Amino acid sequence: MKKTIIITGANGNVGSYFAAQYLELGENLLLIIHEKDHRIIGLKKKYPKQIQIIKTDLIDLEALKKKLNKAIKETGWQPGRLIHTATKRSHDFKPLVDTDPEIWKQIVLMNLVGTFNILKSVIPYFRKNKYGKIVLFGSNVTRIGLPKGSAYSASKAGIANISRTLAAEEAKNNIIINTVSPGPIKIDDSQFSESYRKFREEYYNKNIRDIPLKRCASFEDILGLCKFLLSKENSYITGEEFFITGGKI
Repeated sequence: MKKTIIITGANGNVGSYFAAQYLELGENLLLIIHEKDHRIIGLKKKYPKQIQIIKTDLIDLEALKKKLNKAIKETGWQPGRLIHTATKRSHDFKPLVDTDPEIWKQIVLMNLVGTFNILKSVIPYFRKNKYGKIVLFGSNVTRIGLPKGSAYSASKAGIANISRTLAAEEAKNNIIINTVSPGPIKIDDSQFSESYRKFREEYYNKNIRDIPLKRCASFEDILGLCKFLLSKENSYITGEEFFITGGKI
């Protein structure tokens, strides 16, 4: 039996794109979303037998474990791969000293505790089957920082180090985990606030000048690497952080 793929942040730009691509390959998917489903509702209609949607808050560990277990029992699918794209971005766009402490904590809570919770919920299934492949999403800001986005930058660095640590802890269980850290990605930002769209535009216009390939990453640029890291062909690469930055060091 093929190992089912779990995708968090499945209604996001990257998550929904990955879901569509894997569904075309005939995979079964457990799609974890928070509230909105507008990007995956069409996929559910097109592939009703290949999708199970789990609506939950990654911060609520017990609810997450309960709903994930329920979906696995109902479908009979065995999870063997995880793509963790769910993230909360810095949205106040202020230097650290001017940042609201509550906003800072919310971002770190979602990104780090959310990552802890999904891993804590999924790894027992991987251990039981002595098989698991995991891709966590970091960001190029883990090595260059992010002015006016210290919480996001700090939390993404934390995710990369969770990956390195877990790779060492779970190697004996044949669980492989890596982090993919893209630079700027071309996405649909129509759902974001005007202030965040302006922040993205200014940040990207500034940084694209420093990218040798002179463009943002596309979803296709990221997919190929993730497919390999989650594939049977990858039996040895673990604990690594891969930067997808168009040549920018």
